[in-house]
Amino acid sequence: MSTRFGLNVEKARKREPELPVEKRLLADLQALLPKEAMALAAPGVPGILICHRGRALGLHLLARGDRLSYAQTNAFVALRDAGMRIEVARDAVQALAMVREMGVPLKEEARHSLRDVFRQETRKRK
Repeated sequence: MSTRFGLNVEKARKREPELPVEKRLLADLQALLPKEAMALAAPGVPGILICHRGRALGLHLLARGDRLSYAQTNAFVALRDAGMRIEVARDAVQALAMVREMGVPLKEEARHSLRDVFRQETRKRK
């Protein structure tokens, strides 16, 4: 009795390491913000600073279920007392919504422009 074995060898592409959520959000913001706005990575708390027309917004991303430390809470209170707006977001979608809420106009996103095209087409048919 004989047993036959076969072995297929396939090359797998190496995946590039995924960027942390905060770095991806910063890259998205830098692409979406208008010329008069600026987004920076800030060491410490908050993680992202956005300056727009003399106003400052601090965004801090926290995973669901995580809490701010005592030091972070104190830093947020001090920054708010100094006139900075600080927001804590749980994901990138929520963070972009907070930026829009602040009044910073974001450039057209691809999904929004596609939605608008479909809306225009359906309005033409009526």
